[in-house]
Amino acid sequence: MSLYSTEWVNIMSKNKKLILASGAAAAAAGAKILIDKKKKKGSDQDNEMTFTKLAKALADDFVSVYYIDLTDNSYVEFGTQSENEKLSVLSEGDDFFEDTPVNAEIMVYEPDRKRFIEAMRKDNLLQALESSNGFTVGYRLMINGEPQYFNLKATRADGEHIVVGVRNVDIQMKHEEEENRKNATYSMIATALASRYEVIYYVDTVTDEFTEYTASKAYAKLKIGNHGYDFFGLTQKNMKRDIYPDDYPMMSKEMQKERLLSELNRDETYSITYRLMMEGKPIYVNLRAVRPQGNERYIIIGVSNIDSSKKREMEFQAALGSAMNLATRDDLTGVKNKRAYSQIEAEINDQIVKGISEPFAVVICDMNGLKTINDTQGHHMGDKCLQDACSSICKKFKRSPVFRVGGDEFAAVLKGDDFRNRKNLVRSFRAAMTKNKGEGKVTVACGIADFDSAHDGELADVFKRADIDMYTNKKKLKQ
Repeated sequence: MSLYSTEWVNIMSKNKKLILASGAAAAAAGAKILIDKKKKKGSDQDNEMTFTKLAKALADDFVSVYYIDLTDNSYVEFGTQSENEKLSVLSEGDDFFEDTPVNAEIMVYEPDRKRFIEAMRKDNLLQALESSNGFTVGYRLMINGEPQYFNLKATRADGEHIVVGVRNVDIQMKHEEEENRKNATYSMIATALASRYEVIYYVDTVTDEFTEYTASKAYAKLKIGNHGYDFFGLTQKNMKRDIYPDDYPMMSKEMQKERLLSELNRDETYSITYRLMMEGKPIYVNLRAVRPQGNERYIIIGVSNIDSSKKREMEFQAALGSAMNLATRDDLTGVKNKRAYSQIEAEINDQIVKGISEPFAVVICDMNGLKTINDTQGHHMGDKCLQDACSSICKKFKRSPVFRVGGDEFAAVLKGDDFRNRKNLVRSFRAAMTKNKGEGKVTVACGIADFDSAHDGELADVFKRADIDMYTNKKKLKQ
């Protein structure tokens, strides 16, 4: 096949042919020498067949081969017009180096034109051949209105001749361009993802050899080597110096080789947050370990600085806790309110359903005479008496959460030590209220009920029995 196709050859015939060359053209030159020798031994037809077979076999990768006489710059182009056709002379010219720039202006892709013409000047081409065995140049030709990649190679045939061949490398070059674009995209993505990390380690889990990559000046001050042969040993050593003391015991355990690999075998990634000492201050960082896809031998460990985001999270949690605390706190008495009681009620009910509830009791307390106080002494005094009543309840059941669940009604959920001492606590509280009555102070009725897993399906069941017991105590206080 001709370099330019039939249409191209016709164009080139009008413009004396664009001279493009490659090393396989040396094959044509060699074959031509053989023809000269063969003429002495056989017919011209046999010589032509020998030339065609040898030249075509040696120049098979090239679409055109040129043989140039340096004494007068004349040239001959060899090639085939169609597939399986014998190699033959396609064109001839009087001056290769005059025709090249003329035809390049027509055929070579404009961005490559100046460079191509400069490279194909006779003095530049011969100088390049003097310094090496061959000369190559890549460029693009305009084919059917689209640029296609070609590669030209020139070699010396003898002292007076050079051979050049042209190969169409468009498919190869565009494939490489596509691969380069993909690689550039992957590299850009990888760089963007890696930018969040202060340092990245690539670790061979068989030999423990590792390479470190870091762009962080702050982390570089930790003096961890760029390459080493005992990643886990050096990590344990460096942690004593670099990790915040409170986090060291945890990290010493987590960064043992067997434990880390075990975590990665169980999950695809492993992540842990801890604090490093940087410039004398603890800084929150996150360690993330993964295995490269398709390579179980290695692991990649990245350490990112999350100090700012972690502290913002902590501030948010503190603010949220404060807001939640305000939302579940009774303004008058300072104890938890009915909203908070509903939350603990839901938690306990869930535990009851699952059969995992620990023993507990509910104490119901109700202040006596609040309406009379409000009516006769004002709401200000009523509020003062409620605060005193609440204080008495909290002092007695000091290890248990106390809730204001109504205007003058309080509830306490007793667990642990208060549950174990519940009878003594209730007896003592009732005795104190009897004494208050005799002294004309605020009194509070008190009732209690224990959770019975055989009969109680929810906290409300316990609450009801405690409420009944409270009213029994209230009657006694009134008598």
